[in-house]
Amino acid sequence: MVFLKGMRPWIAAAVLSLCLPVAMARAQADQAFPNASVGVIDDQKILLEANAAQGARKDSQAYAVKYSEQARKDEQKIHEAQGALAREADQTSEAFRQKRQDFDKQVADFQKKITTLRRNLDKALALALDQVQTQMFEAARDVAAERGINLVMRRAQLLLFDPRMDLTEEVLKRVNDSLPAVTFPDPESLTQKEK
Repeated sequence: MVFLKGMRPWIAAAVLSLCLPVAMARAQADQAFPNASVGVIDDQKILLEANAAQGARKDSQAYAVKYSEQARKDEQKIHEAQGALAREADQTSEAFRQKRQDFDKQVADFQKKITTLRRNLDKALALALDQVQTQMFEAARDVAAERGINLVMRRAQLLLFDPRMDLTEEVLKRVNDSLPAVTFPDPESLTQKEK
């Protein structure tokens, strides 16, 4: 009896060491990796067809037309200044050299302005489309949760798939319902923020 009293902790440890792996295996089986339930969205189609994305592109195009017209006017002034320089009688004078430097600075400033406007117009469009993309991800997440889908893939990543897996139209509808338009940032204000 005394012998068994001293052995109790050892027996308990032996029983526990035999039962612990079984309990751990059962717990791991309960947390097994889920079977994949896959949905597919054509994100490029959504970014092309969503009302907000189309509006953003229309706004971008309007800014591009405005900037092109202004650039045409500025370019005309540069050509006129270039013509005036070419007509100068004394092209070796200090005054001519100063006019030439001023003209070169005017051309460089024009090129910098055009480059900045293009870059900021692209950035403004990207910011507007980011809003659409964010809404697309939220809509895709919601549709996937409602349908019990635990993996959503882009259409561009797949060669073949069952059309019943396609969530594109439902996601597009939800994007259009929840985000009918986006506010297109003024590209010129983006320039001011960078300074």
